[in-house]
Amino acid sequence: MGANGLLVIYLILNALKSLVYIFIILMAVRRLKDRSSPALWLAGYAGLAFTIHLFQVALDWGFFPELKAARLLVDEYAALLLALILYQSLRVFLEKERKTVIFFGGLALCAALIVLQNILLVFLAWLAFTVLSLVLLLRTMGETRQHLHRNRMFYWLPVLVLAAGNELTLFYRQDMAGGYLRLGAAVMMAYTILRHHIPDTRDFARQFFIYFSTTLVTMAVYITGFVLVETLLKNSPGYDPLFVGAGLAVFISLIFTPLFGFARNIVNRLFKLQSYDPSQILREYSASISNILDLEKLVTVAVGIIMEALEIDKGYLFLVDPEIGEDTKNVFRLTGVRGSGTVPGFSGTLAEDSPISLYLREQRAPLLQYDVDFAPGFMSAPLAERKWLSSLILDVYVPIFSKGEWIGLLALGPKPNSRYTDEDLNMLATIASQTGVALENARLVENLKKLNAQVREAYSFLDKANHDLAKLELTKSNFISIASHELRTPLTVARGYAEMLLEEPTLPESVHELVKGIHKSTLRLHEIMDSMFDIAQMDARSQEMQKQDVFVTELIRSVGQELSKLAGERSQEFTLDLPQLPSIKADPNNLRKLFYHLMINAVKFTPNGGKVSITGKQLAPNNRDLPEGGVEIIVSDTGVGIAKDYQEVIFTKFYQPGELLNRHSTGKTKFKGSGVGLGLALSRGIVEAHGGKIWVESPGYDEKKYPGSEFHVVLPLRSQGESKTVRMGSAVKLKL
Repeated sequence: MGANGLLVIYLILNALKSLVYIFIILMAVRRLKDRSSPALWLAGYAGLAFTIHLFQVALDWGFFPELKAARLLVDEYAALLLALILYQSLRVFLEKERKTVIFFGGLALCAALIVLQNILLVFLAWLAFTVLSLVLLLRTMGETRQHLHRNRMFYWLPVLVLAAGNELTLFYRQDMAGGYLRLGAAVMMAYTILRHHIPDTRDFARQFFIYFSTTLVTMAVYITGFVLVETLLKNSPGYDPLFVGAGLAVFISLIFTPLFGFARNIVNRLFKLQSYDPSQILREYSASISNILDLEKLVTVAVGIIMEALEIDKGYLFLVDPEIGEDTKNVFRLTGVRGSGTVPGFSGTLAEDSPISLYLREQRAPLLQYDVDFAPGFMSAPLAERKWLSSLILDVYVPIFSKGEWIGLLALGPKPNSRYTDEDLNMLATIASQTGVALENARLVENLKKLNAQVREAYSFLDKANHDLAKLELTKSNFISIASHELRTPLTVARGYAEMLLEEPTLPESVHELVKGIHKSTLRLHEIMDSMFDIAQMDARSQEMQKQDVFVTELIRSVGQELSKLAGERSQEFTLDLPQLPSIKADPNNLRKLFYHLMINAVKFTPNGGKVSITGKQLAPNNRDLPEGGVEIIVSDTGVGIAKDYQEVIFTKFYQPGELLNRHSTGKTKFKGSGVGLGLALSRGIVEAHGGKIWVESPGYDEKKYPGSEFHVVLPLRSQGESKTVRMGSAVKLKL
């Protein structure tokens, strides 16, 4: 080949080297994120190597003739800097600490050696960085548990070998240094750093040995057979080597498949790889979990079959439940289920918008811990999530879905001496899809058990509460009974003496006023004691109703006239608007107490200038509540009203509205003044004793707008079997 041809080849090779370096630099810059990224150091390594390459090309073309004598020194110092950058790149890739300190220390050393201009020291420093890189790589590979990450580290070995070979050539013979090994190191380094998933060297070696051994055996069979036939039949008439070769080819084609399988089993055994039949595992798995409804048993069986098939030591199953996190964001709570081996002592959470949960929910495919740790797409995941998953020391996570909802996560530990193959991951994805329905059914049964336990606990608590309430109610009743009996006699005596003193004409006027106050207070106490006595009789069901024909209209008018003076003191409008109502069979004294309590209650909780009105109507007979018909009396007011939640509670004994506890007053009609809380309870007891109903209607409680309230009382005309004679009372329409 002539000089021109060599020149063309030289130009093409240098142009290709330049293009490769430029491509590596551009790809590294594209993947660059921060100073801690390995892509930064890759760009630095390729950039310096490209600069040296351009410098050498320039010198070869006659540029910078004054620097031609310094070419050797420049190349050797550049080799030292490249070794330092390579060492720093490896440290960053392996995520080692104190990266910046070591790098700047190395730069200071390089600067000192440049000043000294001692080639021997430069070579020793280069050798030190190269050996440190190799030792660091081998030690980290031995400490790494993840097979995929260890496999990726293995690709650094050819990087170090190529780089060291190039620089050794440079130090040994300058004229042999073409930089092609350095270019190979840069290409291999770029492939290792920029490519996340790279071929498994172990699997590559296994496949190589399988095909290589099969080829050797095939060749041995063919040669042995041909030599044997040649020896035995060479002198036979009609012998044709072509037919012999064709026959051996047919024979080898027949035995090639079993021969290949035999070689694969031998090599897999040498590489300590287990083999299994995925279809058999899936059949066994489906048959084993199909009828299991107990959650813990399901997890134990499911994870146990997988661990046995893949020969792994760790396996969990997490239940996935959506919930609201501490920062009010939606998260998924992952809780380990007992029965899946050594369950983690804590649960974890994955944010709804986390790349990890998005991948599991959208891709519905197995996720490797290796990807969580090193894939660029998961670098933005919350650090807490990545640390939690890493602390589990697991290798693969397989989501479980049912009816489109993410309900579980199958998490498996590392395989001994190997990685999860595509066949493994496909089988796990199929297993997860089969697990969905079984897990959903087991969770429903588990939730039902928990619900039943909660119901039983609630019933137990309710029984205890009812028992306590019964005891409290009995205590209240006993207190009312004892108080009403024990206080009536001394109150009667005090009232009698007070009345005697009031009739004494010789008492001074000042003493007479004091006695009037005592007498008024004893009357008030006597009224309270009468209410307590009536309540006690109702609780004991010993009160006898003296029923007779009662004209409700006249009875209400008499009670209204009695209270009209009290309403007038408050400047209230007190009206009665009652039609002609039939007489009813009832106890007049109890009815008087009933309407007295309702009217005085309306006056008390209506502001000054308000309105209290009593209306009524006759009710037609009905088959359910009023077989003979009845009357309805409504006591309305324009007062503070009653909250919806308290419209039933107010009829209980001793009830006091919380808003009114601080306004307690013994006055009968003071605005919002509280009493002993027996009036409405007694009213309900009287109404129910007559077979009627009482309730209240109010928009709610408001001390500014005064929505008011209406107390409805429905009383039947008479009980079954009593006389059906009905006497009509006269209508009443009064404004008092």
